[in-house]
Amino acid sequence: MIRQFLGPQFLGPLRRRLLLVFSIVLAVPTGFGILAAVDHYQGQVEQARRSTERYATLASNNETNLLWQSQRIVDDLAHDPVIRGVIGGGADIAQCEATLKKAIDPYPAYAVASVLTPAGDALCRSTGNRAKSTATNQAWFNEVISGGRSVLSGYTFAPILNEPILAFGMPVSDAQGKVIAVLGLGIRLRWLAASGQEPGLPPEASVDLLDKTGLPLVISDANSGSGGLPAEEYLTRVVSGGALTFETAGRDGVQRYYAVHPIAGGSLYILLGQPTRTLIAPLQRDLAIQIATLSLVVLGGLAAALIGSQLLVTRWIARLTEEARIITLGEVPIPFNFSGAPTEIRELNDTLMTMAARIKAREAELNESVAQKQMMLREIHHRVKNNLQTVTSLLNLYARIPRGEAIKQAFADVQTRINTLALVHRHLYESQDLREIDLAAFMSNLVRLIQDGSGVPTRRVKLKVDIPSITLSGDRAVPLALLTTEILTNAFKHAFPDHRAGNILVQMRAEPDGRAMLTIADDGIGTAEPETVIGANTLGSMGQNLISAFTRQLGGKLDVSGPPGTTIMLEFDLEPKPAEPVPSAENAA
Repeated sequence: MIRQFLGPQFLGPLRRRLLLVFSIVLAVPTGFGILAAVDHYQGQVEQARRSTERYATLASNNETNLLWQSQRIVDDLAHDPVIRGVIGGGADIAQCEATLKKAIDPYPAYAVASVLTPAGDALCRSTGNRAKSTATNQAWFNEVISGGRSVLSGYTFAPILNEPILAFGMPVSDAQGKVIAVLGLGIRLRWLAASGQEPGLPPEASVDLLDKTGLPLVISDANSGSGGLPAEEYLTRVVSGGALTFETAGRDGVQRYYAVHPIAGGSLYILLGQPTRTLIAPLQRDLAIQIATLSLVVLGGLAAALIGSQLLVTRWIARLTEEARIITLGEVPIPFNFSGAPTEIRELNDTLMTMAARIKAREAELNESVAQKQMMLREIHHRVKNNLQTVTSLLNLYARIPRGEAIKQAFADVQTRINTLALVHRHLYESQDLREIDLAAFMSNLVRLIQDGSGVPTRRVKLKVDIPSITLSGDRAVPLALLTTEILTNAFKHAFPDHRAGNILVQMRAEPDGRAMLTIADDGIGTAEPETVIGANTLGSMGQNLISAFTRQLGGKLDVSGPPGTTIMLEFDLEPKPAEPVPSAENAA
């Protein structure tokens, strides 16, 4: 399609070619400019996404500080004598409750502090509530006992507080490393929700807190409920550690880029999402502006090139073209005013005018010479034609004398051969160089001539001719034409007896090495003795001897196959090669 668009018709005018040149010149810097703009855009997109990851880390500061503070509180309590005494069974419960209350009172994030036995029973609570309860059914408690390390729970509902919390537990071990108690803190979820968004975050960003099961604990106000959260499958991938950054549409249909920051070894996850339209859209707008600017520069350059080429070049070329058109009509043009044209074009105009005058004079001489040669060629052609007609008429007169059918047939065969020679001469003298003929047209005329002379109607025996448009010298065309005449005449005579219908194929293929293959095939009755066709029998008929002689004259090789039908294949050189002298057609006869 591009080749057709940039074909000769489109690139015909010089103006379009100049535009194409300018377009190619401008295409390179423009292409590099666009590539640089796209590369800069991609870099900015990557920076914007990395900033989202940094914002997710920033958004986790509140929770990270809270966990650090929780660890510090339980560490201090673990070394407090009162708490140690309670764990050892020798201190007052009231003093324990007071110590726990004093430890968390400065921090509104904590709802309760507890000291639990390894069996899960509460020894004392900061709330003073001494109701019996057990923590053995809590996963976080069992993980503290079994792992011997601090654990932060997921969403937990505390019945004694009647509110949801996050439980932070730390084991207290003896000198042998055995867990003898668990210190627990209850972190209010409502305090986490009320603490608000970390300063410095984009106002349109949504910040959500998830527990280790993917359950949303705190949902950002920017989410308008839970609509800004991604689909459940993405939350599952987040808590399984399979996705730290991803881009998808939230439940409200808004496309966002999400970044995940795990807290406390994956006990909690900060999920921050920024709408793509606010994150990427400004960058896309900048990219579009840069590409549009480059495009306008290209269009402006092309417009300037078009106007400049019209003023400086193409209008003078148009005047030269008009002068050349007038010269082609055989006239000498009236000179245009080329005073403002470039020096090269003025010199070209002077040369063109001089050439026009010389062409006019030379044309007169050539016309006179051509007229003389045409007269001579017409005379030669007329004499050859008359001579061949005379020979044909004499043969017709001799054929009318009662001599038997065999003699009449012999006269008819000779007439066909003479007509073949006449056809060769006609094509030679009608050709441009008078030495070579076009085989495609010549062979088509020849086979029709032979069929007309045979008297076999075309509706009974159909001829198919497949000859490429190649040229052959007259010296090679004569034996090839006579050989073809003998083979086709033999096929019309003997291949379809008793008015039998059939087909004859005349085909030629030229090879790159200068060899050619002529194939003449019929679907007639065939022959049981191929050697009778190719002339291997020296006592054969005149036609057989002629076929053999013409084959040798062409320096070719003849092969015959069949039945069914008869297929004769002649392989020969299109150009003659030095060879030993062969008998002429008259001696073979």
